[in-house]
Amino acid sequence: MGILQRVRRTSSNWVRTSRIRPQRIIAALCLACACALVVWALTPNEAGTAIVVAKTDLAPGSELDAGDLALTDFPPDLVPDKAFSSIAEVEGRHISAGLSEGSPLTESIVLDQQALPEGSRDLLMPIRLADDASAALLQPGQRIRLFSSLPDGGSEVVVEKVTIARLVDKPEGIAAESGQLVSVILSAEDAGRVAEFAGLPISFAILPR
Repeated sequence: MGILQRVRRTSSNWVRTSRIRPQRIIAALCLACACALVVWALTPNEAGTAIVVAKTDLAPGSELDAGDLALTDFPPDLVPDKAFSSIAEVEGRHISAGLSEGSPLTESIVLDQQALPEGSRDLLMPIRLADDASAALLQPGQRIRLFSSLPDGGSEVVVEKVTIARLVDKPEGIAAESGQLVSVILSAEDAGRVAEFAGLPISFAILPR
């Protein structure tokens, strides 16, 4: 009888274990799925948008060279508006502000030298600067203050601040006019102010960065 009782108890335990085992398997599967979902949710999305960034620190007015630039993947949510996606789009152009290494290049920073950013209310205006020697210090992207010498002596500030968009190459020969011609970015109000000094010599001072 003792042996039979042991056999019955063993059989009963085996049956209980067999009944519980599928439940344990299902529970383990559910736990594994939950862990997988947590890992998926916490893992950052590696896919990004490639945009042009500064490969090194760049000073205002710098002419962009392919060696100064790189393509870097940015998370889609962090890509700046009007960022460039091709180095060829900006190579050879100038920047209006200084950039630190890794900074994205956007249309508001890169000077077109021919057109203003879309939606801008500023104007492009040609101005002839009186002093050729001093004008050699200028480059696109710099901000300058304009002055004019008055006929009765002294000088007056014409415009507090304009941004140089382009230095126009001077033609050679006897007919070439003296003074460096520059294209500047300024407001409509400041453009009217400059027009009041037409015919008078215009000088400048370079503003700090």
